Amino acid sequence: MTSLLLRHAAKIVTVSIAVALYLAASPRQLTAEASAELAAPLRLLPTYLQPADTGRPYRTIRDVNPSLRRIDAWISSVGSGIALADIQGRGLPDDICLVDPRNDSVTVMPAPQTGDRFVPFALEPPDRGFDIRTIAPMGCLPADANEDGRMDLIVYYWGRTPVIFLRNERPDLDAGGFTPVELIDAPEIWNTNAAILADVDGDGHPDLVVGNYFRDGDRVLDPRSDKPVAMQHSMSRAENGGRNRLFLWQGATSTSVAFRDASAAFTDEMADGWTLALAARDLDDASLSGDMQKFRSLPEIYVANDFGNDRLLLNRSTPGEPHFELVKGTRTLGVPRSKVLGQDSFKGMGADFGDLVGDGRSALAVSNIASPYALLESNFLFVNNGDDTAWLRGVAPYVDRSTEYGTWISGWGWDIKFADLLNSGRPAILQAIGFIKGTTNRWPVLQELAMGNDELLQYPAAWPCFSQGDELSGRDHDRLFLPMGDGRYADVWKSLGLDSETVSRGIATGDVYGDGRLSVAIARQWSPSVFLRNVSTDVGQSIVVDLRVAGAVGGTRPAIGAEARVVLPDGRIVTSVVDGGSGHAGKRAPEIHIGLGKVASDARFDVQFRWRAPAGQQTMTMKLTPGRHRLVLGDALAAAPQDNSRNGGG
Repeated sequence: MTSLLLRHAAKIVTVSIAVALYLAASPRQLTAEASAELAAPLRLLPTYLQPADTGRPYRTIRDVNPSLRRIDAWISSVGSGIALADIQGRGLPDDICLVDPRNDSVTVMPAPQTGDRFVPFALEPPDRGFDIRTIAPMGCLPADANEDGRMDLIVYYWGRTPVIFLRNERPDLDAGGFTPVELIDAPEIWNTNAAILADVDGDGHPDLVVGNYFRDGDRVLDPRSDKPVAMQHSMSRAENGGRNRLFLWQGATSTSVAFRDASAAFTDEMADGWTLALAARDLDDASLSGDMQKFRSLPEIYVANDFGNDRLLLNRSTPGEPHFELVKGTRTLGVPRSKVLGQDSFKGMGADFGDLVGDGRSALAVSNIASPYALLESNFLFVNNGDDTAWLRGVAPYVDRSTEYGTWISGWGWDIKFADLLNSGRPAILQAIGFIKGTTNRWPVLQELAMGNDELLQYPAAWPCFSQGDELSGRDHDRLFLPMGDGRYADVWKSLGLDSETVSRGIATGDVYGDGRLSVAIARQWSPSVFLRNVSTDVGQSIVVDLRVAGAVGGTRPAIGAEARVVLPDGRIVTSVVDGGSGHAGKRAPEIHIGLGKVASDARFDVQFRWRAPAGQQTMTMKLTPGRHRLVLGDALAAAPQDNSRNGGG
């Protein structure tokens, strides 16, 4: 026995170290009692959503290109999306834009328990010579694109270019109240999985960034095509995806909007991944001085790529002249390259910026496949290390802390969102989970594929079969990580009495009822999506601001990219930004939400606002009490509370 041990000592030591490291990194599993105690203040009431009738029958899998038929379930794994926004114009984000793959519908509907204000309806793209059977909507991005004070909807697809549905002057909210406008003149085939609004060049108008997946021109959903489709050429370094695009806002009228294609600002390295998510936030403002101040309040762009390196684009644009620098994190001793920002080899599925440390610097959460006994990669929780001068050296000052915070492992992750559901000043982290639901376990063959020759991956014929009835992480549950007393996070989904064995894609949040509490909407793939009304009672106070600027054509529009920050009584800095759609397939309401904790309902807080106007960066500090407010930024500053009494204080 002794000789046997000596002969295999190296192997035993190696295995022991690996097991010890895994156990040390594994998130602490709360007992059922501890989980229930942590989740006790939170109460979410579910309502399942029904899409509008499009005349197309329900289905559970897509018709695909003949070259992809053996993996049609894999190809059919995306296409559900959800957004919360004030589409009707009532002053609350109480409308839903739901993308449901079961009948390829884009449905506009009132949120549950907000009244039968209008009949849910579907938006259909103009045919423009496309066969409707070969295209499918992938997401819906609310945007006042022509800046006339009415909320429009940008819908993006596989099989065609995005369509801007401009809200017209028709008083009724129905399909006839939207006029479809093409984003580009020429009919092209794109396969888009992400889109965000951000004032990229700093001219005071939101621009549009589009993230594409399969190569441009690939007829992925055309079962009659004789042109084969290529898959990724690597599981960890794929750069043969569709080209990402940038469109700069140029001008608008009440019936039109013009964007200029400025995609040349993206180098091949920036733009040719398999993009599943985009996120935007100004990250480097504190490092700028002197001549560099012209770049203040410009949003950086995070590109989450499937099968390879994510990209962080440092924004060095000027009005009309977009320019980016690719920045990466720094690898240190003991840190695998795959855990370094911009050098990862994982499956970037979702991304979101938000508060974590309380120092005023945004953290970045990224979903990957982090499924035990499957493809065990890691979710990321990138935390700013405080080196504000790193940006000037072309370095991203971010370090992954997902292990320390307990969020590195979950499941097959998609959209991820920071959301302070309890108004505590410390956000929860929501994550959509699941891939393909079926009865035949296909993990063994996927493991073989993942360990195979990368050069074969681009050929669908070399893939094992993933078709109707196959199962890959299809019976998991979504995640809701809540912060514990020691700062770590723990998943409490199972303690909330919500559904499980689901497959989810997009997450949207918003102050739907004007009571200061964030509700949640989750888009499900091939099953009914769900809306979760937040009726928690033991919560803190919050400041919610419908932050707006004057529209170029008329009225006011959401102040996309504007940031608010508050210093809490304990010294913690809480920030919020008017988000332009960061994530995979979920779009939060474009407004400010700041949790304050248990403070008096009449407490007054200095709220600092920062935004970008055509004249450059603007700042303002205003005293606000807990509640919902409407604030119009500009020369003629106007602010008004929106019924503070409805804020559910603790």
